[in-house]
Amino acid sequence: MRIATTTGSHSRPSSNRLNRTLLATAVASACALPALAQAQTQVLPGLTIYGRVNVSYERIETKNSSNTALQPNESNWDLVDNSSRIGFRGRKELTPGLFGHFQIESRVRLDSGGTQDTAFLSSRDSYAGLEGGWGNIRFGRTIGPVYYATYDYISMHNHDTGTSADALLAPTIFGNQGFMNDTLWYTSPKLAGAFTVDLVHSLLGATRVPGLSQPRYLGVVGAYDRGPLHAAVSYAQTENTNDLGGGKANNDRAYTIGGLYDFKAFVLGALYERADSDLLVGDVSRNYWRVSGMMPVGKHEFHLNFGTVNGRTDADLGSDGAKQWTIGYNYNITKETKVYGFYTRVDNDSNGNYGAGNVFPNTVAVNGVDVSSIAVGVRHNF
Repeated sequence: MRIATTTGSHSRPSSNRLNRTLLATAVASACALPALAQAQTQVLPGLTIYGRVNVSYERIETKNSSNTALQPNESNWDLVDNSSRIGFRGRKELTPGLFGHFQIESRVRLDSGGTQDTAFLSSRDSYAGLEGGWGNIRFGRTIGPVYYATYDYISMHNHDTGTSADALLAPTIFGNQGFMNDTLWYTSPKLAGAFTVDLVHSLLGATRVPGLSQPRYLGVVGAYDRGPLHAAVSYAQTENTNDLGGGKANNDRAYTIGGLYDFKAFVLGALYERADSDLLVGDVSRNYWRVSGMMPVGKHEFHLNFGTVNGRTDADLGSDGAKQWTIGYNYNITKETKVYGFYTRVDNDSNGNYGAGNVFPNTVAVNGVDVSSIAVGVRHNF
């Protein structure tokens, strides 16, 4: 999906041997920032087109052993689009050492042709900015560096998309809404050759709670990249996006530490997140762990991903955690194209409500529902 360029901060080195190139491709595709592309084509001077098409055929099941009247057990065969996209970017030197750049990226749906998430051209990371020796500043719309430097970075098997996407992360990571509007994002130059700092502030564009300040988001990331190691710590805060009642709005925080190491024979990633949220009365805290691994063998990749969370961010009900695991296989036909298969599952505790939105977007989340999918697919980057 992405390789290192001068406009990003979280990148990985590559190697010359075929299996190491494929490994770097797989690892880079999970990471980095929206300004990085694994494959791209310059169509005009200063203008590049890039994208990804990713679709899978899946058998999806939900199971609720505690109350089938609320959510009956069911299974569907479905064609699933895994966040296919197309984008345009440009970069030009304005004066010696000062560059102007832009990116316009849109969601593409191969299954349904388009819904509300593809209703406008800039539905994904889209911005204009300036870059120099002092760093890189962007103005626009993004899902944010907190997500890219940790959660997305270690999700190697399918770009953290589709039914196997991370269902357990705290929504405050990206402003309780995904791609955030009205955003200012600064990335520092590399410090001591390995450290970068990202700062992002968004006004979100959410409906304002009467009597309270406008909704806003703050994200801070410190990252270290050197050789086979990527490590990052981050803080995210989302305020005033939900009316809790009684003149009170939410104040959600998340602290994350994570990273990835390339041991040559295999790649290992992990993260820990602590999330705190205010409720109408009191607050709630939860802990979330995830580990991911990938073993490359020539053109083959074998993947394992497991996460566990001990509670919810919107309530404190007891027995409200969940576990998610995925086992996957990728075959790299070329550096740009691969076929893959996986089995993924979210097991909720009796009051857990994770995962259903990933699989059946129109299904109301019901406590205790387990969700699983077995899939085969093809993915092409350009």
